[in-house]
Amino acid sequence: MPERHLMFRAPSQASLPHLHTLLSDIHGDIDQIARHLGISASTLRKYRAQGQAPRSVMLALFWESTWGRMTADAVAFNHAAAHAALAESLKRQNKRLMEQIELLEAELSQTEGQAANAPIYRVG
Repeated sequence: MPERHLMFRAPSQASLPHLHTLLSDIHGDIDQIARHLGISASTLRKYRAQGQAPRSVMLALFWESTWGRMTADAVAFNHAAAHAALAESLKRQNKRLMEQIELLEAELSQTEGQAANAPIYRVG
């Protein structure tokens, strides 16, 4: 399951642009858009005349619009930034662990009879 802060959610019905706005933003005539949606052109014309459409149609139009593409781009950028930060954090942790291993190996070669991790837990 993806981390909660990286989840990608569809916009709420209230935050979707109006149907007319979405239709005017998408390039193509009504017939092309209807074919893309898998509905008849007359059904899309009916939705346009009513000024509303089912949520599935609204979401499909949203993701094809400028707003949907910008939303997807922003989410992709945020995911990439989060993963880049995680990779840097893991590199720092790996470096620190490698330094501890080197210290333990050096200490082990100099002292016998002590615990191998004694240098790690020394104070000061």
